Amino acid sequence: MNPIFNYFHVIRPLNVLLSGLTSCIASYILNSNNYYIIFIISLVVMIFCACANILNDLFDIETDTINNSNRPVISSNSTSFNYNLIYILILLILFAGGLSYIYFNFSSNLFLILIFLLILNYTPFLKGIPLLGNITISLILASVFIFPAIVLNNNLCDLLYPIILTFLLTFIREIIKDIADIEGDKQSGINTFPVVFGIGYSQLIILALCVLLIVASIYPYIIGIYNFNYLILLVLYVQVPLVSCIFYLWEYPNSQSCVTLAITTKYITIGGVLTILSTKLFT
Repeated sequence: MNPIFNYFHVIRPLNVLLSGLTSCIASYILNSNNYYIIFIISLVVMIFCACANILNDLFDIETDTINNSNRPVISSNSTSFNYNLIYILILLILFAGGLSYIYFNFSSNLFLILIFLLILNYTPFLKGIPLLGNITISLILASVFIFPAIVLNNNLCDLLYPIILTFLLTFIREIIKDIADIEGDKQSGINTFPVVFGIGYSQLIILALCVLLIVASIYPYIIGIYNFNYLILLVLYVQVPLVSCIFYLWEYPNSQSCVTLAITTKYITIGGVLTILSTKLFT
């Protein structure tokens, strides 16, 4: 495989672009017309996403040897490749830090430091604490809505429901991914929720989170914050696929089926972002 492609594979460019697009949507919902600052916000968010992906692959070498042997840090079998990733990581951090110092206020910089510390400590420390690791990564991904609000000095209440929905969708997906990675995590001594409590209890947690997500996502429509267009897209893009995933998980409660579900829930998350965007487009 082309070495340059390997580096892009580690960074996960589609995920990076999605994070930048989501931060643009958040700024759009907040009625910001400062396009230059929106661009800087999106750039910093994408850099943080790329850094998180690099750190994840570097920290997960042991478990990926079992669960995801096609990852470049495993398949390349090259120490120099991993060192180059570290150099790229340092350069990205310095670049994002410089942009943040120049363009953002104190509270924004403080929030970025907090998110970076969570990213840095997730795999080596927090991931092995049942549910706490899932909550951490869910908060990190929900920050793509929180961060623009802090930078643009808007009230977080304007993005409260997108933040909650992103958090819950990510929470569900992360537990599904933990089920998919259960064998590798067991052998590596990483005590995720499925490792400690088993797949059965993990299914119950996922079911409870799905019910909570369905209720929380319908609530803004019931109280009149979002219109009927939002409800239609929510049902089509989020709720129906999510309920289908639950039935599939109950029918095939194993790690292999969760590999498929992890991919499916990624597309549900994209559907959720489009649904959130509709609240601004179709008003």
